[in-house]
Amino acid sequence: MCVFVKAETMRPSLLRIALAMMALGGSAAAQTDTTALRDTVYILAPMIVNPTLATERSTPATFSNLGAEELRLHYSVQDIPAALSELPSMTFYSENGNAIGYNYVTLRGFDQRRLSVMVNGVPQNDPEDHNVYWIDFPDLMSSTEQMQVQRGAGSAFYGPPAIGGSINLVTNPFARPKGIALESMFGFQERGGLHPSVALATRRYTATINSGLIDGAYMLYGKLGRTLSEGYRDNSWVAMDSYFLGGVRIYKDMTLRFHLFGGPITDGLAYEGLPKFVNGDPDLRRQNLSAWETDSAGTGYQSAQRRRTQETESFAQPHYEFMQEWRVSATATLSQTLFYYTGEGYFDYDASWADTSLLRLGSAYGIPASQNPANTLVRAFVGNRQWGWLPRVELRGEDNTLTLGVELRVHRSTHWGKIQYAEALPQNFDPDYHFYEYEGARDIFSVFAHNMRELTPNLTLMTDVQAVRNRYAIRAEKFLGNNFSLDYFFVNPRIGLNYNIDEAWHAYFSGAYTSREPTLRNLYAAEDSYFGATPQFEADTAGGAVRYRFDRPLAKPERLLDLEAGTGWRANGARLNVSAFWMEFFNELVKSGQVDIFGQPVTGNAEHTRHAGVEFDGEVRLTNSLTLGGNAAFSHNRLIRYTVLDDNGVPVALDGNPIAGFPDFLGNLRLTYSSGDCAGSVLLKHVGAFHTDNTNNDGRRNDAYTVLDATGSVALPPFGTTELTLRGEVRNVLNSLYFMSGEGTAFFPAAERSYLVGLTVHL
Repeated sequence: MCVFVKAETMRPSLLRIALAMMALGGSAAAQTDTTALRDTVYILAPMIVNPTLATERSTPATFSNLGAEELRLHYSVQDIPAALSELPSMTFYSENGNAIGYNYVTLRGFDQRRLSVMVNGVPQNDPEDHNVYWIDFPDLMSSTEQMQVQRGAGSAFYGPPAIGGSINLVTNPFARPKGIALESMFGFQERGGLHPSVALATRRYTATINSGLIDGAYMLYGKLGRTLSEGYRDNSWVAMDSYFLGGVRIYKDMTLRFHLFGGPITDGLAYEGLPKFVNGDPDLRRQNLSAWETDSAGTGYQSAQRRRTQETESFAQPHYEFMQEWRVSATATLSQTLFYYTGEGYFDYDASWADTSLLRLGSAYGIPASQNPANTLVRAFVGNRQWGWLPRVELRGEDNTLTLGVELRVHRSTHWGKIQYAEALPQNFDPDYHFYEYEGARDIFSVFAHNMRELTPNLTLMTDVQAVRNRYAIRAEKFLGNNFSLDYFFVNPRIGLNYNIDEAWHAYFSGAYTSREPTLRNLYAAEDSYFGATPQFEADTAGGAVRYRFDRPLAKPERLLDLEAGTGWRANGARLNVSAFWMEFFNELVKSGQVDIFGQPVTGNAEHTRHAGVEFDGEVRLTNSLTLGGNAAFSHNRLIRYTVLDDNGVPVALDGNPIAGFPDFLGNLRLTYSSGDCAGSVLLKHVGAFHTDNTNNDGRRNDAYTVLDATGSVALPPFGTTELTLRGEVRNVLNSLYFMSGEGTAFFPAAERSYLVGLTVHL
């Protein structure tokens, strides 16, 4: 946001308030001609820590924004990936079907492990498995001012090097009007089948208070909320409490902010997909099974085991952030972020298949056991601690801006598993006996330099370089003692040019080379050691004993050369962006079509792969109140060299096959109406077919789907000083039955048609 102030009429107190507004106003670029006002207007840049946000007509990068108005229009109860999936080249899927709970986003087909996800520039990818657990940010979008998605490699300074791209959420709730807001939403789910019904399935309650500007120097914000959902699939419920507490202190040349956000969550596990034949049956597609096998024809079950109602999860991850931005001089700004996260919880899962040897019972472990336990329920505990420091300095010259920064992150974790419940346990069994246990560690240190130079008034050169040193470690592993420490070092360069052709058109080109280490599970899934997982390192078996070479992992780092080019046009209330990409990938960790016992994809290195495509994104204002916008992406994603071993150990070449998880076509079209107190929109989404493993087998393919959603809101006549807003939604208007995604032969069904009504009260 830019603030324009008449120098001769601006009083000091108003200047301070304007500075406060800027400091809290986000970073949406204003398209304003200031030539005529240059002598009488100060243009004050926003003081907010956004080191990774790109700017149109300046940054040579492929990116998209969702601003505050769009977020308020689109967000109700569904999680962040549902909103992101409307942007170019993005899809998502939900384990429980209704987009509330465990959700996963892909960008250009790359899963979120290969994306760099940040909140206020702070990395959110789990340091060990690189995943992003959106369920741990309940209702964060209601406190979010902007989301920016940069597509392509090397787009982020902090966090795991970006392969598919980066996602940055900017929370800035302090810009809201002073007052109290109360909100209630109720969602109703259609369920077809033998006994059709419409049931209350979702509830969300929030209370928000914003202090406004206090004494020209302080702002306070607080939000408490609860979201409850029955899920679409059986026993896939979610209960999420949420909080966001923040404060701002504004000085003449400095802004200080503190955030505390998160929320304890509990949910019923639903991480296993279903066979493809269930899609057309509204009863079968809502099943939540822990194991199943189809018959020889693939049209029915040979066996199926329902998930036990005791298979649940409980977790809490509070986020503490302290941010400072100090305008040291007219040409220098110093920024820094200190953060601390803790995460602690457990999930209980069925292990009735485990015998005494797997559960490490018996005389060898000092626990005499005469028979195998029955109906075993295992509790897996995870305790995480992570702190970090992200300082940066920005030096501005007449035609050059240099940003230098450091990332320091330290992560420690504790993992253990115990028998939560079982029949036929040995006498005097210790209920706190851990049959696996280990400690994880990750240290991350990187430095970066980012330079933007104006070669001419219309031509900008960007150069980036990031040097990263990471260290994985496993310590104190119980029973097996597979302890190790492994270092990785990468240098990730990037260069780009942006040329502003005229007032309407601009074009850009960029090239980046990015490397990224495997996940810790690619090296050793230590929590699965009790049923046979071994370290994935070279091993010496001379003399009959296995000795691992912990300096020689089998999983190789991914390496990517990414070339991006694009052009953009904006004029007369319309815009159009066209971008193209060509990615040459070496040792890409691709999905095998198999999943582990927790439903997560099993991956392996493919020697050489290629991703290429073109993306379109545009918007046109049809009338003063009607806008049509949309995007489309066409891509070609193929294995160039990749050989796997079949069940008999025979090499099978998969060269030329499509890569699992990458649709060749995606598209979104949204018609929006906004006039006075009324707003509404209709979204048409299409996701093309994609394979769920790399064998090019049509039986392992997620079919294309098209879905229609509608939303609307209206401001009711005020009741005294109280403002009322009514909201309504219909998701999956046409009641399509489709799968959102799949892994191998297991697919995740989307919910049938659902409805939502909500009321917001501003006091």
